[in-house]
Amino acid sequence: MKGLKYTSLAVAALTATLLASTNNSKVQAATADKNNTVTVAKSDKEKLQDAVNQAKKSVNNAQASVDSKKSALTDAQAQAKAPNDAYDAQQAKVNDSQKNLADKQAIAKQAQDKLDSASAVAKQATSENIQNTQKNIAAQQNAIQAAKQNVSDANADLSTAQSQLATAKQKQADAQNLVNSKEAAKKTADNNVASAEAAVKNSGLDEAKQNVQNVQNALKEIKKTNADNKSVLSKKQAALAENTQTIATVNNNLAMANKALVDAQNNVNAKQKALADAQKALKDLQDQASGAAGFFKAIADNKDNSESLREDAQTAYNIITGQPNAYQNITVEWAKEAVKLGQENDSTSLSNIEKALGYYQHWMTYRDKYGLRHPSISLTAVAIAMLSSDFQHYSDEFNHPSLLTSKYGPFYSDEEDISAGEVNPIDNWMSEKDDIDKYIEGHPDAAAYSFESTHPLTQDEWEKDVDFWNDKPVHIGHYTSMIKPDANYVGLAGNEYEIQPMMNNADSMDEIIFNPINGIDFNSYQNLVQSYLKDVKQEDKINILKANVATANQNLVAAQNAVKSAQNNVQSLQANLAELNNGSTKINKAISDTQAALAKGQENLKFEQKQLDQANQTLADVQAKVGTKAKALEDAKAAQAKAAEAVAQAQNVLSEATAAVKASQAKVDAAQNDVQAKDNNLKSVQAALDSLNQTLNNLENAQSNLSAAQTALNKANDDVTAANKAVKAQQLILDTLKESKSKADAQVTNASEELKKAEAELAAEQSKLKDAKARLDAFNKKETENSHKETSNTENPVKPTEKTNSNGKASTTNSSETTTTTPEPDVKNSDTVEGNVKSDLKTNNKSEEKSSTVKIVDNSDSSAVSVVLTGSNTPVKTFGEKTVNGTTYYKVSADRWVKADKAHVVAVTGNVTTNKLPQTGAKNELIAALSGLAVAGTTLVSYLGINRKKKNN
Repeated sequence: MKGLKYTSLAVAALTATLLASTNNSKVQAATADKNNTVTVAKSDKEKLQDAVNQAKKSVNNAQASVDSKKSALTDAQAQAKAPNDAYDAQQAKVNDSQKNLADKQAIAKQAQDKLDSASAVAKQATSENIQNTQKNIAAQQNAIQAAKQNVSDANADLSTAQSQLATAKQKQADAQNLVNSKEAAKKTADNNVASAEAAVKNSGLDEAKQNVQNVQNALKEIKKTNADNKSVLSKKQAALAENTQTIATVNNNLAMANKALVDAQNNVNAKQKALADAQKALKDLQDQASGAAGFFKAIADNKDNSESLREDAQTAYNIITGQPNAYQNITVEWAKEAVKLGQENDSTSLSNIEKALGYYQHWMTYRDKYGLRHPSISLTAVAIAMLSSDFQHYSDEFNHPSLLTSKYGPFYSDEEDISAGEVNPIDNWMSEKDDIDKYIEGHPDAAAYSFESTHPLTQDEWEKDVDFWNDKPVHIGHYTSMIKPDANYVGLAGNEYEIQPMMNNADSMDEIIFNPINGIDFNSYQNLVQSYLKDVKQEDKINILKANVATANQNLVAAQNAVKSAQNNVQSLQANLAELNNGSTKINKAISDTQAALAKGQENLKFEQKQLDQANQTLADVQAKVGTKAKALEDAKAAQAKAAEAVAQAQNVLSEATAAVKASQAKVDAAQNDVQAKDNNLKSVQAALDSLNQTLNNLENAQSNLSAAQTALNKANDDVTAANKAVKAQQLILDTLKESKSKADAQVTNASEELKKAEAELAAEQSKLKDAKARLDAFNKKETENSHKETSNTENPVKPTEKTNSNGKASTTNSSETTTTTPEPDVKNSDTVEGNVKSDLKTNNKSEEKSSTVKIVDNSDSSAVSVVLTGSNTPVKTFGEKTVNGTTYYKVSADRWVKADKAHVVAVTGNVTTNKLPQTGAKNELIAALSGLAVAGTTLVSYLGINRKKKNN
């Protein structure tokens, strides 16, 4: 132990004894001297065991408290059942009475409507109107007579057409009988020809007759063809006439269908407008509830608000909606593109406005620690903060918009902080304090400018500290903005956009400092937000408007379907018309072709007639030779030809009669349609007459109808009054029961809260018990390990050797460390100890670092702990300690605190209880030897007379 001088052998012996005890961590006491500076203290293990025992008691007490609170909650719930059941039953009665009132009000509304209608009729019931109605009835009766005559005429036309049809059908039957008769005569003639031919066979007469027959057949075919063509021509002409009439009908139907299509399209336009109106109403209501725009506008339009608040809200509204010169005579060109008003992720959404309230409250917890007042809220500042937050999503870089004006255009000149990431922006900005703390660790004198030297922090002190840090290598602009004493007129906002890859959310705080306006306190602002949130959640109205939109959409679909149906009808009629026109074209061509064929047939007929004349001449010559037989054959064939012609004529008559039947049938159908149309017109005219008669009846009985309607309304109003009284009576009972229910509910709520607190305290005590057991287990384990190490060190002691360095300083070296000791100046024997105690001392066992701090649990006025501060050799007295954010500080003067890791304990005096004993290494063997003993440091030093001396002493 070089460098220490003992002035008393007795004291030296005592010290040696104390040093010998350092190998035993279970030392429990030291003998008190005449000044009573040494007191008995428990060992660390006993203290840890006491802590475990105490924690167990606390857990048991907390568990008993939880059980008691659970019982209290059960009792409160049982007591609350009766008033709650009574309240619910009465609420049902109130609901029934309100429904009855609504029903009576609906009946009263109907009675009022009837009275209004009767009143309107009564106002019109003048003698002039009655006379005019009577004149209209007379005129309508004349119209009915005319319509009846039209129906009678149409029926007469129908009878005529039906009679003509019957006549035509009779002629058709007669023609068919004639055809049958002529065909029988022809058959007889054919038989006669056969007999005559047999008589003149092989006389050449047959060939001559055959030649005549061939020519006659050809001529017959020509005539038949001509007759057929005439019949075809007649049919085609009739078909053309019928087709022409059908075309006229289709054209008329097409005109009506086109008109129906136009009407349907007009109806679609009306339904589209109705849908657009319904959608606009829905959008207007939703826009009202869609974020900051509606919020600011509602405040600005509310005449109950102060003029300054309304002006502030209007400015905020103009800012977020991108209005020109909204504020500071600046137009933010990118505002309308960057801000998505009311959208879920946008800073202007209601959820993010509400979320920003929490930022402000969290910020105030920090300002309270510095003793700072709470800034006012400016709606203008809130709007600027919203723009600043959304700008981070809009721009391609994370920066202040006021620093990027050359690229994006002008922005407002105010104090502004921005943050990004899924963190609380207040914590993010306040974290810059770490830069100050790190700088102070290397420059202790800078602690005077830590913004914590005065409480509360003043604006002058803040400005002095800011000036100090301005030229230091720290970034603390956001931190100083958060704790600025005179900060006022602020606004906070944040969004939930993706700002950059792997980083979401952007937040902003804006403070108006260049042209401040009036603000409001946070509670007032929070009330405005919460009140607006409550008002705009008009789900019933929105649902009604959504239903209106759905109905309007259904109406539009129905109208569009009607258009499609009308279009299909028009297209069908157009296709029919095209088909009919095409048919007419084909019929006209067929008529033309038939007429050409008839002309050709006449030419062929003339040619064949000449051929027949020649054949007949040849036949006559042969017959002259044949004689009577030939004459008989000739007569038979003549009769045959005549019979054939008669058949052809009869068939032509039959064809004409059949065509006449078809034409007559068409006339009958047309006449029937005309009768139906005239009958429908008669019904329409009759309905108009009935309406006029009803109008006349209403006018003539207007006063009696009005009186009856008034009587019905009076009764309905009386029913409403009675129902309203019933509602009030039931509501009064409900209000009476509500107080009992509220009290019972409050008792349940309080009991539940008390149980939660008890359960939280139980969890905390259980955690403390767990921690105490862990510390005791760790201590036992460490004690076992130290006992093994001390045995090893005793068996193999290491002797330090002293040698002189080249710089003239002495150093002590052992197997595990080399420590250089700077020679200290001579000092006189006194009651103080001076030593250069290093902050990081190491034991000679595997270079393990040991803490030299003492946690003072109980420090009375008559006791103290002496410490040596870093950079000093002089012990100073401490008066207590405190822990802030996990960092322990020692109080060394009335208004000065130092970090524990910058102050090393060198002595303990008086009645002091500690949790951790000093272990400062080989350079402070005396204090390490004292272990758990409370020894009066300064007194002991005085008795021992310990001084460090220079090497040459």
